Amino acid sequence: MADVNIIKIRNLCKRFGDKVVLDDISLDVEKGENLVVFGRSGTGKSVLLKCIIGLLAPDSGKVFIKEKDVTILSTKELNKVRRFTSFLFQGAALYDSMTVRENLKFSLQRNVGYF
Repeated sequence: MADVNIIKIRNLCKRFGDKVVLDDISLDVEKGENLVVFGRSGTGKSVLLKCIIGLLAPDSGKVFIKEKDVTILSTKELNKVRRFTSFLFQGAALYDSMTVRENLKFSLQRNVGYF
């Protein structure tokens, strides 16, 4: 049977200087599952998401998307894997000349060829 986990995180750790942000995080996200990560400001939500999509390298641990280890992929390989993900930054990363719908469509049009 094919693996149903789309995202696997194993023993993920990330620190900035003396500040430990992620400490031995492990989790699975199955196909069709929705997962919410929430918490107070500064608790590592964005750092976790950035590690998942390869924008930040973890200090240790592994992140797999569709069985690809994003911690060791080249930029070209990462871009292929990122086509299966979506990420919205917290601040001012939307095009203010576009509607919310147009902002969401933009990435799909550019990267996947939808619409």
